[in-house]
Amino acid sequence: MSAWLLSIVGVTVIGVLVELLLTDSPMSRFVRSIYAFFILFVIVQPLPNLLNNASFEFENNIEMNTGLYNNIVERRVREALQSAGYNNVLVTFNDGKFVIDARQSTKNNPAEIINIVTAIGGVRPDAVEVIT
Repeated sequence: MSAWLLSIVGVTVIGVLVELLLTDSPMSRFVRSIYAFFILFVIVQPLPNLLNNASFEFENNIEMNTGLYNNIVERRVREALQSAGYNNVLVTFNDGKFVIDARQSTKNNPAEIINIVTAIGGVRPDAVEVIT
């Protein structure tokens, strides 16, 4: 994403320099037209990647990329555990089941971990496995 923004800024700066060098002639209008298409290409360039990474259905529900959803849920649970004092906890979420590796954690209370994960992750307690 940052490379895309940098390329937009770079193309804009080059465009300003080209504009300063061009005179008002038919050839300069042609160059401006070509440059406008080039700028449009640079701006639209990341759209195919974004559309390939997430698929959406607009019937009754939205289907989201499961990998993206899993990453978001894992991060929310990890942040909730860290705020409760469980540091160095590995959280994985796959097929509706959480696996919490708390072997490196400074705090170790499996029942509390399960309560936190069920509250944040929206799963039943039997869908949480805590490794201590």
